[in-house]
Amino acid sequence: MAEEAKPMDVEPTAPPEANGTATSPSPAAAAAPVEAAAAPAPAAAPAPPTNAAAPAEAAVNGDKAEKKDKKDKKEKDKKEKGDKKDKKEKKEDKEKKDKKEKKEKKEGKDTPVPPATQAAAATNIPEGASPPTDPTEPASPSPAAGASPANGEGHKEKKEKKDKKDKKDKKDKKDKGLKRKGSIQRPPLKKAKSAVEKGPSKALLRTEEDYEPVNRWWDREDGALAGKKGEKKWDSLEHHGLMFAPDYEPHGVPLVYKGKKIKLDPEAEEIATNWCGVKGSDYETKDIFVNNFWKVFSNALPENTEIKDFEGCDFSLIAGHREKERQMRLNRSKEEKEAISKENNAKKAWYANALLNNIQEKLGAVAMEPPQLFRGRGEHPKQGLWKKRTFPESCVLNLAADAPVPKVLGMPGHAWRDIVHENTVQWIASFDDGLTGETKYVGFAATSGIKGQPDLLKYERARRLVKAVGKIRDSYEKLQQSKELVDRQKATATYFIDILALRVGGEKDTEEEADTVGCCSLRVEHITLEPPKTIHFDFLGKDSIRYQNAVEVTDLVYQNVMSFMQNKKPSDDLFDKVSPSLLNEYFKEFMDDLTAKVFRTYNASFTLQQELNKFDVSKKNHYTQDQLVKFYNDANRRVAILCNHQKAESKSHAAAMEKMKAARETIEKNLRVMRKHSSNLESGSQKPIKDAGDMKLPKDLNTTRKKIAELKIRLEKHQHAMDVKEENKTVSLGTSKTNYMDPRITVAWCKQVDLAIERVFPRTIRTKFPWAMHFKSTFRFD
Repeated sequence: MAEEAKPMDVEPTAPPEANGTATSPSPAAAAAPVEAAAAPAPAAAPAPPTNAAAPAEAAVNGDKAEKKDKKDKKEKDKKEKGDKKDKKEKKEDKEKKDKKEKKEKKEGKDTPVPPATQAAAATNIPEGASPPTDPTEPASPSPAAGASPANGEGHKEKKEKKDKKDKKDKKDKKDKGLKRKGSIQRPPLKKAKSAVEKGPSKALLRTEEDYEPVNRWWDREDGALAGKKGEKKWDSLEHHGLMFAPDYEPHGVPLVYKGKKIKLDPEAEEIATNWCGVKGSDYETKDIFVNNFWKVFSNALPENTEIKDFEGCDFSLIAGHREKERQMRLNRSKEEKEAISKENNAKKAWYANALLNNIQEKLGAVAMEPPQLFRGRGEHPKQGLWKKRTFPESCVLNLAADAPVPKVLGMPGHAWRDIVHENTVQWIASFDDGLTGETKYVGFAATSGIKGQPDLLKYERARRLVKAVGKIRDSYEKLQQSKELVDRQKATATYFIDILALRVGGEKDTEEEADTVGCCSLRVEHITLEPPKTIHFDFLGKDSIRYQNAVEVTDLVYQNVMSFMQNKKPSDDLFDKVSPSLLNEYFKEFMDDLTAKVFRTYNASFTLQQELNKFDVSKKNHYTQDQLVKFYNDANRRVAILCNHQKAESKSHAAAMEKMKAARETIEKNLRVMRKHSSNLESGSQKPIKDAGDMKLPKDLNTTRKKIAELKIRLEKHQHAMDVKEENKTVSLGTSKTNYMDPRITVAWCKQVDLAIERVFPRTIRTKFPWAMHFKSTFRFD
């Protein structure tokens, strides 16, 4: 029935006008058929007409507007004016009618409403417009045709329902209008557009590592047992072999010899190009390096060469070519650098991991070094010689028996020397060194589980030494009084290893290696006695790091050392009756797995624990994070000095300190200016501040005080950074963290004092010791 028709529950979206607002949809537009609403609008169509009285005419006008005819447009404008006039008249008629109805209702009269009006109100269609018809229902009689009105009471009931429905519709339209206004203020289309302009947000991409199982071996009771020497390390092992250096590509730049350009063969050119790589460094002026280089270079020249001496060689053209290539690499665009880096990483990724007991573990240095001039550590006698290329024929791979043998990539025609299946060792490959011929090994990365297991056992061994060290000291103190020379030397050497944390040392061929010494290889020339009981040490330790120390010892030790030096030349050994193997046999009397190396780990860890114990944990809230870091670094520095972990002062250290001092002076000046400005604001003075310069001074006192507080904190942090840099210029704190100090001590202390572990342990150390991160704050090295 027409009177039962309901308004469409569809709210058309109003298109924005030129002024940035949108026209509210008319009731006629809301009541339009769904088919008409879904029809696509022409691209050039103007805004839909707002005439609520004639939707049919609006549709016609819309069709005419598509033709863009000037004549039709004029007619349309004329008609719109007439429509507005008609609309005004109808509005006036409706107001008169509403007043009349209200008056009749007040007087108690019941005036019947025509069915057409009821149907129009039910469908939101104005009077005079044709409502949508249902072909299955009979046509309603027209009032103009003399149709009798409905029953009085029934019509009254229907009218009340209609009034309630009209009120509800008005309320809904009002709410929708408010929402529409809100959407106009912040259109969703504009928001989406701004998001597009900013670019798509970065997606978090997962890699293969995110899905790989983690080898949490420390959670198992027997997790670290595989780290013992001689124990089975794996049941299955599979990897991709070794990565070999690419072939040398000749550049053809000649060498200038006594003013004449001479083109070199590829082999000699490669050596000469490597020599240009050390120009400007200390190696360029070292006689041993220069002599060894010339020996190698002259051997690579043909027999009839004109090049006869090093002094006549001018490598400037080759050096210029190297510098030009370096600048080209530096001037590459960001995209080019990223593409090259991506390509190189993809090549390395093929060799980077091994499958150990079905768990992926990272490998160490699997890339073989390209040919180069050997530099070595310290004063190595072979520095400057040519380190040859490593070929597969000098390499042995260690794999499981049922694992596939990897191909030799990048070297067609070559093959591995051998394949072995040794599951009691940690290495995955071995090769012959290109210079010394010694066997070297490629193993797992420091972050792998197979490396972490022996680390935990090492620190546990040092921890057990805490309980045994008392017996050892009692023993060597008695042996210091022995009548046997070997016992006295053994006891005195043990004293130096225990108290001074000296390395045990051993015999070395000084023609093949640098002349570095330890406790057992000390010579008379390394010792100076100063009465009553002070001993001065001066020798080159590991990596040719000089060890200088003056120690006050016991009377027995002083007398024994004096007797060991009698009737000996400066080049003679101080402990001529003692060897590292003899000492290690002596140590096994107290612990089965005790060696001289354990004493350095014990000394470093025990010293760190003692230093950290000096901190009053109950006052931890009175310290900033920087102050806690300084306290830890001071303890770490004492360990580094004990173990002689030194480094050469950086060439740029002085310049860096000057920059830091200049920055500190700037902060101090700004602080002085802010304090003067604060005083002026408090007193109301307008006196200009001398050193203000271009500084932007706050206008109120509170902001000024905040700035002063910020500058104080900044100055404190900067001064702390300067102190750390100066104190550590010749001390290496990282070596003891990585190799000697039990990481559980640091982790436990950081948990006690609420210090972020990242402040003292960089990421490399945290990934090396993941097992230590799970220990509680109650851990103690005792």
